[in-house]
Amino acid sequence: LSHNKTCHKHCVTCCSVLQSFVRAAEKFGRTEIDKIAGEMEGKTKEEVERYSKVFWLRYQELSDWEKYIKNIERGEQKIQRQQDIMQAIRAKLEKYKNPWQELKINYGANKGKAYTEEEDRFIICQMAKLGYGQWDDLKAEIRKNWRFRFDWFFKSRTPQELARRAETLIRLIEKENEDDNAAANPEQRKGRGGRKAGSKVDLSGMDGVAAGSQGGPAASTGGPADSGSGRKRQRLSTGAAATVSGS
Repeated sequence: LSHNKTCHKHCVTCCSVLQSFVRAAEKFGRTEIDKIAGEMEGKTKEEVERYSKVFWLRYQELSDWEKYIKNIERGEQKIQRQQDIMQAIRAKLEKYKNPWQELKINYGANKGKAYTEEEDRFIICQMAKLGYGQWDDLKAEIRKNWRFRFDWFFKSRTPQELARRAETLIRLIEKENEDDNAAANPEQRKGRGGRKAGSKVDLSGMDGVAAGSQGGPAASTGGPADSGSGRKRQRLSTGAAATVSGS
């Protein structure tokens, strides 16, 4: 009986370590041993490194190995997408000497009526500074910035609403970068079946797209709609008030 209890305890411990390792590898990527070790309580970097080597050599011996690998790969795809977004934002900002004041957004016919260009510019620049997915920090930066002290609409947006707006801006930036690259390298576009430079991107429901809270796609909320349709938005500036029609 004592032997059985010992075996059971060992099995539970091994299962706990496995689950902890898989979750950390999904969160940070399989090569980030330092970060993975930081998530695994009671394990040193050297122990995690040895465990990782054994895991990747023998993972197919596990009963649920396909689920574990799928979770890790899904996490790595998410990480790669975030890196691609940050690269697109940096490429956009590098076009300007002072992007906080000068950055222009190529809206086309899809600007919408809820957000001003100044607000969109601030969102983009803060994403470059804070990182993609830091929506709570973005909201905090908006609330304490003097430019928006009377901008009740912008200051009252939830992190989820800011995430949806950010996703819209990211799609616009990626399309603009793609078109710029196509114009600079026309030969690369020949023979490809991708979208042609200058073609329209589907931005229907621009601000209603599901985007993430901290670091990932966000669920829709019951808060005010970002599109501005069917309502009026009140904006106050120093010594003056302006009403912007929402539709």
